[in-house]
Amino acid sequence: MFDKIRNMHQGRREFGLKFWLLSLLEKQESTGAMLIDKMERSSMGFWKPSPGSVYPLLSTLVSDGYLKLKAQDGKKYYKITDKGRELINDSWFPWKKFMQPQTTNTVENTLNDMENEIEYLTEKSEDINKNPSTKAQLKKLAEKLKKI
Repeated sequence: MFDKIRNMHQGRREFGLKFWLLSLLEKQESTGAMLIDKMERSSMGFWKPSPGSVYPLLSTLVSDGYLKLKAQDGKKYYKITDKGRELINDSWFPWKKFMQPQTTNTVENTLNDMENEIEYLTEKSEDINKNPSTKAQLKKLAEKLKKI
């Protein structure tokens, strides 16, 4: 019974990571290290998935047929398969619209995006306050916004 509960919890934990990996690989084949770096950059350095989370999940995605593995120059490159593309392109995928670039750039859309980013930064205020350069950058941005 405990194994079943542990597996259910593990599946939920991997759910977001699974789709993030597939979405990144839809754009470009990559190594596990490249994927980890992309995720860290996209979170502005606030989160970096551990190799212990990424590599076993990549292996599972290969076994399940969502990814292909290609060895080249002593490295393993992962590439999304048609099955993987189908999975992330299904309409039920809730984050799909957020992972694609916005096609219409309007003031309203930009302000909505800014509001979401500000909410994220507010949640990370403790980390921001520890970093003087980040605080300085925020002050510069605030000054630019005041001029508008």
